[in-house]
Amino acid sequence: MIRLDWRRFAIELRRHNAKDARGLRVKADEIGVTVTDLSRAMSGQVVSAGRVIALCDWMKADLREFYLPPEKPEETTCFSRRNVKHEVRA
Repeated sequence: MIRLDWRRFAIELRRHNAKDARGLRVKADEIGVTVTDLSRAMSGQVVSAGRVIALCDWMKADLREFYLPPEKPEETTCFSRRNVKHEVRA
């Protein structure tokens, strides 16, 4: 799953929305998403990748502006001998 900065995405979406005085339904129809999807995205909720792309196209924004790279896994020693309980065999 792609990781996005949903908060930043929502801020930019609301900023772009404020530039256009038309109603949400008209904008949603133009973008190709539902009013619910548009509202959810503007409030920072997760929407599908296809809808994110459509919204980015509408804002004329590059999806990569909101992309978060994968988190690096923490160093773990869960497979080292000292952290794994070994069965004692008789």
